[in-house]
Amino acid sequence: MLRALDVPRIPLVLLADVQEVQVGTPLADVQRRHRPILAHGGDMDANAMRERLERERADLAMTVERIRERLAVPQRESGGDIALADQHPADVASETEARELDLARQTMFEARIGLIDEALRRLDRGEYGRCIVCGREIPEARLDLVPETPYCVEDAEREQQSSAR
Repeated sequence: MLRALDVPRIPLVLLADVQEVQVGTPLADVQRRHRPILAHGGDMDANAMRERLERERADLAMTVERIRERLAVPQRESGGDIALADQHPADVASETEARELDLARQTMFEARIGLIDEALRRLDRGEYGRCIVCGREIPEARLDLVPETPYCVEDAEREQQSSAR
């Protein structure tokens, strides 16, 4: 079921009434489990950070696997008993859009898994928490929010600007 939402400067947004969505670790669990990871004036508990990164990686990997399972079913067969030719074009378009969103999510989650794998390798080498561009220490607050980040705030902004071009 779709409902309309009026958003300034955007003519019309349709939102699906979603009953349940599960992607990764719930935010409340992340905050409760990881608050003490970076403590004592920036001294990092490497074991706790490794556990956090591995847990986030496992959550993302499970989500990617569920997406792959959904995408493994050909669109022609995903409509159940109703053949694709018998479906209304709007229903086919909705199914196509859902599959495209799944592909985008899969790509995004796989990229994040790659960043987590790189962070784990930096942790093994003793380089975790240092910017890979300038070598400065990454602020504790940034690592709390984005534990897989390889960049300090300044270099992250530069990277984002250069990739947008």
